[in-house]
Amino acid sequence: MFPLAKMQDYTQNYIRAGGARAFSEYYVAEYDGAQFRRSLLENVVFAQHNLVQDSAFNEFHLIVCRNVMIYFDRILQDRVHGLFYESLVTFGVLGLGAKESIHFSPHEDSYEELDPNERLYKKVA
Repeated sequence: MFPLAKMQDYTQNYIRAGGARAFSEYYVAEYDGAQFRRSLLENVVFAQHNLVQDSAFNEFHLIVCRNVMIYFDRILQDRVHGLFYESLVTFGVLGLGAKESIHFSPHEDSYEELDPNERLYKKVA
């Protein structure tokens, strides 16, 4: 469930990203929350990945890794940033946690900042 108050922000993001249909077609609003339609998950694959040991195993359009790297030292953070870089397709999106950033990573110049508040970055190189 997502708070209805945030849906207006999400709608604006959808429009800026080129969304063609009404964003409200993708979720059901109930009381003070919204739930995205289950049909959106039909083409989504959720998988476990060990950031310390595993290498890149596919090309992704979206990687979300929220509030994990804050527990890693700089060497491991750089390794994980490399893994994300190798795993994202060009123009793929990387979502990091509120206290995490692409700044000062070896791949900083390969990303464009999409939303600094939400820590969303687009791979451009």
